Amino acid sequence: MKLSKDELKKEIAELVENEDAQIKLLEDVEDSFEVVESEQNDEIESLKKDLLAKDDEIAELKRKYKERFLKGDEVAEEVVEEPATEDITEEVIEEPRKYEDLFDEEGELK
Repeated sequence: MKLSKDELKKEIAELVENEDAQIKLLEDVEDSFEVVESEQNDEIESLKKDLLAKDDEIAELKRKYKERFLKGDEVAEEVVEEPATEDITEEVIEEPRKYEDLFDEEGELK
């Protein structure tokens, strides 16, 4: 079972009868917890900085994506009109042209 710092100190005080040994153990526990807390705080700060940097990087990528793709789509939607499906069907059904239909007897384009 994992004990908190205060619970561990109480347990040491109850189990260790020699006052010198008890004081030494309590000092060691206090110092150990301070080092761990300090290291954890340093690690937390480092992770926060990394996370903020990643957030900035992601925000920049989103901005570039929107600038590149979404603005282009808005312009493309305004300019390009989709052809009606009826027109496409008529073009597909239309008979293929023959050489005679395109050129006259002298080979000139009609």
